[in-house]
Formats: sequence, C-alpha cells, structure tokens
Amino acid sequence: MLKRAVSIILLLIVFAGMGLSQFQDPRAAKLRKFLDKYPDSPLKSHVNEMVYCADHFGLDYRLYLAIAGAESTFGRCYPKRNHNLTGVANGGKRFRSIYDNIYRTNELIATGKWYRRYRKTRNIKDFVYTYKGKPPYKHYISTIRYVFAEVEKISVNNGQPKLLLTQK
Repeated sequence: MLKRAVSIILLLIVFAGMGLSQFQDPRAAKLRKFLDKYPDSPLKSHVNEMVYCADHFGLDYRLYLAIAGAESTFGRCYPKRNHNLTGVANGGKRFRSIYDNIYRTNELIATGKWYRRYRKTRNIKDFVYTYKGKPPYKHYISTIRYVFAEVEKISVNNGQPKLLLTQK
C-alpha cells in the first residue's frame, strides 16, 4: 500500500512538472488531438497517464486508447460506478478511478500470463483473441487498427499537433 502511495505521489509530481514545462510529450499531444473528435470523452484529460503507464509497462502508448475506443467509445459509454472503460472482466471489474483503470489495464496486458503471445509478437490479432475472448473479432480488430493508424497520422511540433495530409 505504501509503495502504491509513493508511486502515485511521484506520478503527480511528474505531471505537475509537465504543466510547468514548455515541452509536452508528442505522444500525449497526438492522443489529445485524436480525442478532439470526441469532445465528451473523459479520456482527454488523461492522455499523460496513458503515455506514462504504457512506458512504465513497455506497451504501445495507443493501445489503451484503442481498447477504450472498442469497449466504451473512448469513455463515452461505460458504467460510471466502476470506471471500467476497457471492459476488463466483461465490464464487471471495478476501478477506483479512470487512472486506476488505465494503470491496471496496462499492468494486466504487460504481466498477465494470457498475454505472453501478444507481448512477443505485438500482433493485434494475438491481443484481440485473448482480450475479447469470444468471436466476432473483425470489428474489434478494425477498431484497434483504426485508432493506431489515425493517431500515427497526427504530426506534432514541440508538442503541438499538426495533422498530416496523405494521398490515396
């Protein structure tokens, strides 16, 4: 418990320092810009936590957002009482806060024995087959890939997003 409290305090210090700095992690800027399409998403104020937890657990910084997109339309439709934006345990798992959901979801994927194959291959299909459990998978895989691709398209300069135009 003490270890967890110290981790949270350190995290708050890091985020407070980010607010004072002129530099913003470009990945957080990309996530924030992506979430501009979803103005009622509660995740917009949690982009720094998404990047921090992904780095802490060695995962792709877009993965949590993609899962939340597939499970709760980026936090727009989820049971408010349990803060489970990612559908962990079929939506039955309770979290104390959105940050707790971000942290625990990343922790589960990074350390859970069921996700060994995904951690080795980094293949979205390997992830979805385990995370979702039962078919159909096609829409879920499409959503994850869509989020990954759209976030990747966003270009940033000094932490300020700028959309890239691509030719088809």
